[in-house]
Amino acid sequence: MLKYFLLKTSTFLSIPLALMLFIGATFPPTPRASTSLLFAKIDKDKLLKESPSPRLIMIGGSNLSFGINSQMIKDALDLNPINTGIHADIGLKYMMDDVLEHIKPGDILVMAPEYQHFYGTYAYGRHSLLITVVDVDRDSLNNLSAKQWLDILPFFPKFSFSKLKPSEYFFQQSKKIGVYERRSFNQYGDVDIHWSHPGKKVRPNDKFNDNINENLIQEMVEFREKVSQKGAILYLTFPGYQKASFDKNKEEIYKIEKKLSQNNFLLLGYPERYKIPNNMMYNTPYHLNKEGVDLRTQRLIEDLSQAINKNEP
Repeated sequence: MLKYFLLKTSTFLSIPLALMLFIGATFPPTPRASTSLLFAKIDKDKLLKESPSPRLIMIGGSNLSFGINSQMIKDALDLNPINTGIHADIGLKYMMDDVLEHIKPGDILVMAPEYQHFYGTYAYGRHSLLITVVDVDRDSLNNLSAKQWLDILPFFPKFSFSKLKPSEYFFQQSKKIGVYERRSFNQYGDVDIHWSHPGKKVRPNDKFNDNINENLIQEMVEFREKVSQKGAILYLTFPGYQKASFDKNKEEIYKIEKKLSQNNFLLLGYPERYKIPNNMMYNTPYHLNKEGVDLRTQRLIEDLSQAINKNEP
């Protein structure tokens, strides 16, 4: 009898819960959510559509948005840089698929995945991907693979219920621009609002403890072939990464480099070249202060210039 009562009660409660989840998911973006850095994708898509050739398209997460000075690249290489980096949680799989439609003949693509993308299923996205495909760019919703859906579905309750919070609507944006806002990106897609801020002491990442995602490597190979078919070229480089985190994960990082070399990717530099001193961090192991940004960018310019000269027809 008790078991029957509990079953009936749980069934009764699940109906309004499911309804609330559905209603929350269908609501438009809240005023607070609309100011977040994820909505910078709208501006970056416009850059991909409108920026003239010759173009340099950079693909990755916030190691790019918080780690590149695109003006330096433009001045040194006479290329029009487009920094598509926003957040690693969007997942490398989505980043690759999303940029494909915008590639033009002659484009140079530089992909700099965060190291975590290569381990486990992180490359298929997390909460940020769910927000991106539902709130920011719903047209891309149907392009997700089964693997991506499996990884983002657990975040659905949190996402839906966030739409039902009154604080999300009674919100007034501050005149001061925060580092994680749509407004924090410059005309190339770099976050530069923090360049005048002092850096912070950054706790190193934990040691990577999963297996390299072989399926992702194959998807990267397929992406390279599609890029080539469009008359463009793909290079891979390494993220600017905090020395303390790098040293803790050095063995795993060089496994990634070995895997990429075995699959004949055109590599710019080597992992240790992009190991950034601890005092050049801003607020995470991938986010650099201005000194770190310029150091990482200068090394990328040198490596890319050498590669372009080598691969010119």
